[in-house]
Amino acid sequence: MKKRNEWVRKRLVTLKRRPHYIPLIMLIITTLVFNIRLTSFSNTTALINEPGMGFCLFVIVLCSYLSIISFLTAFPYRKKPKIVSIVLVCVMLLISITGEFIFLYFIRYGTVLKDNPIAITGQRAYVNVAKNIGVVHIILLVVSLLLILTLPIYRKLLKKIDTSIQIEETNIDNIEFSEEDIVNEDKSH
Repeated sequence: MKKRNEWVRKRLVTLKRRPHYIPLIMLIITTLVFNIRLTSFSNTTALINEPGMGFCLFVIVLCSYLSIISFLTAFPYRKKPKIVSIVLVCVMLLISITGEFIFLYFIRYGTVLKDNPIAITGQRAYVNVAKNIGVVHIILLVVSLLLILTLPIYRKLLKKIDTSIQIEETNIDNIEFSEEDIVNEDKSH
């Protein structure tokens, strides 16, 4: 129990010092969720094959990687955050959300709205997977964007958490100093 409490305390100290890890982890999870099912998106693009659909998918993938890289450069160690990089990340997330909506419209157009719609059979189940993952990806992108935008708020809340270690006073009274320690301490002042 004591080891687990110490582990939690150390993680809280890390989050207090670097609260930008929270949106960074969310951005990484968002990118992983999208890229794990990228084959379904590619197969859907090849099946429906509307003009601009492949480019839309390319922009989404590019923005997902570049948003992580830009976010990493936005918070240099022991320096102020780079506002331009943070704004760039937010713009790329908005581009990804828009691109995902356009991609979902392409799927709907090809499978429902077209004069000769493409039927989704058992062999074409990847179209439904792409639709579902597209919706999940949009939700995760919105959560990532909200975490970035609310970073100043929960940074202040994290700073209020007490992570100091309480030392019992009985242990302090039992500490003994040798004469050398006291003499060396006096000389250093």
